[in-house]
Amino acid sequence: MDAKDHPVISVLGDQRRFVVPIYQRQYSWREKRLEPFWEDVVAKADEALDGKPKFSHYMGALILAPGGDGFTIGATPRVQVVDGQQRLTTFQLFLAALREVGEELGVPGLRDAIANYLFVRPMSGDTDPDARFKLVPTPEDRAVFHLIIEGGLAAVRAKHPHMFFQNGKVIQRWAPLSVIALAFFAERIRTYVRSGLQDVDEDASAPTDEGANAPLRRLNALLEALLNHLKLVVITLAENDDAQVIFETLNSQAEPLLAMDLVRNNIFHRASGQGESAEALFETKWRPFDAPFWKADAPRAKPRRPRIDHFLSHALTAQTGEETSLRELYAEYRAFARPKGKPRFATVEAELEALTTFAPIYQTLEEEKGNDEALARLGVKLNVWEVSTAYPLVFKIATSAASPTIKAELYGLIYSYLVRRAICGLTPKNLNKTFARLVSVMLADGVSVETFARAFASQSGDAVRFPNDVELRAAVQRKPVYLLFPRKDRLADILWELECASRTKYSVSTPRPLYMSIEHIMPRSWTAHWPLPDGRLAPPDKLTGVDEAMAGAIAARDALIHTLGNLTLVTMPANAAASNSAVEAKKQWLAQSLLALNLAIVGQPNWDEIAIQARGAALADLAVGVWPAPPAVQPIS
Repeated sequence: MDAKDHPVISVLGDQRRFVVPIYQRQYSWREKRLEPFWEDVVAKADEALDGKPKFSHYMGALILAPGGDGFTIGATPRVQVVDGQQRLTTFQLFLAALREVGEELGVPGLRDAIANYLFVRPMSGDTDPDARFKLVPTPEDRAVFHLIIEGGLAAVRAKHPHMFFQNGKVIQRWAPLSVIALAFFAERIRTYVRSGLQDVDEDASAPTDEGANAPLRRLNALLEALLNHLKLVVITLAENDDAQVIFETLNSQAEPLLAMDLVRNNIFHRASGQGESAEALFETKWRPFDAPFWKADAPRAKPRRPRIDHFLSHALTAQTGEETSLRELYAEYRAFARPKGKPRFATVEAELEALTTFAPIYQTLEEEKGNDEALARLGVKLNVWEVSTAYPLVFKIATSAASPTIKAELYGLIYSYLVRRAICGLTPKNLNKTFARLVSVMLADGVSVETFARAFASQSGDAVRFPNDVELRAAVQRKPVYLLFPRKDRLADILWELECASRTKYSVSTPRPLYMSIEHIMPRSWTAHWPLPDGRLAPPDKLTGVDEAMAGAIAARDALIHTLGNLTLVTMPANAAASNSAVEAKKQWLAQSLLALNLAIVGQPNWDEIAIQARGAALADLAVGVWPAPPAVQPIS
């Protein structure tokens, strides 16, 4: 038996045919397996777009046995796939989907490049009708799978129209899993390519794909990721090896090792080798990580992994200022502990101390409670906004020598950054890169508000900049924030902070109720009870009998309906009761809420466009104080 690791390009680029034995199961990967596979490929593609990935990602084992039918002169060599046929099949389906999208976009040369990994060149001694296919699946899968490899979804639809809706979508009830997987990958690839074009449109200065080259670059990055940066451990059996025993051993039901398990083993192995007491270090430094808290999945982080894996990733970024790949966490840690082959720390004890110092900070952020009130409050906000990518920056700030006042101010600026960008409609993508960059700057220049401010002073691109007060004021007054926030709990968080800022010493300081609903003061369906400024009621469809003046008034009103000036918080029963009522009926419910936001509305004689604009301006004044911008400083040269 021979076992070696190989990139996918070496496996599929080999001039051999992979035959799945008849006794193996059919292709069985559904979306719950396809999605993680896609995420693995995209992670490497993104790294490839930014430069060469640091590590390859291992996709598991591939067990191959001799072909079983002897050697035929002049025929393409054959091997049996004892285990790993699901992965091999998925690789080929992904390549077929990549070819499909490439042809839709008219990308030259991609079809021929991919063909090398889907087909073999039949030799004179090949008599098998399927001799040109690289992979021969089980008989149940073979016909449709080879149809996919030959002609994609179009070929399948032409021969099996019952598997498709009239709009071309796959009917999952009738289509085999290979067809469903092909459609899944094709749709994901299209979205990935489109996102590259959107990045260009949003910010020409951002380090993303450029113009017409964006689709080609992204498609090539996906191909490079699959072929060059995914690896398999290929186990080649000899004639006398028992394939079934090896198969069962590798597929035992033992609980899989976490990345942190591998890290732990590596750490204590080195401790023993350096003459340090592994047992003492385990008891004093590591034992807390065995608690259930650390083994539970991080509830708001992606991908879904145990907290301890996410913690380790954040801890590495906090110490290096470099992004850490969660998928290659063990390799990342080894590279961190021994950069360029030399130990980073003098002792393993010092290495563990550097790691464990972040543990209480992580627990405070995750559990939203602890002795540090400012840190716990930030944990609440980061969990609402699901931005655990800020944790490395928080780690760096929390463990610094900065005063509690400075730390609290920096925590507030992190929260402000998230809220300002969201209200201004700026992309939440690339936050991981932004926060890693901030860590790097603070590692170099120290932890301070000035360092934080300088890190943003020269950043003008939409993908990263910190919106200023002028932009925030304009967004509060004009942006349809209700439509910008798919997650309404985040909009409710914004409104509650504005509620707290609206209170005076005479206000009732009630804590935030558990269940609050966002209410449009002037309802979205306003035509029945809310006259236009000239006193006329608009028709329900806003079209029938509408003259030019009314059309302009309708458009002006609709532009304000979803702005913050027209939004407030009420209890859920009040929301249902108020519904599309006239203004006087709504005021009764708003008055009963006892919220400062709503009492100000009740005091208005009318609620119209002028009132909405005035309230929007007032909320904008509050917003620049609730979510401050960094102080003005000179950019880092």
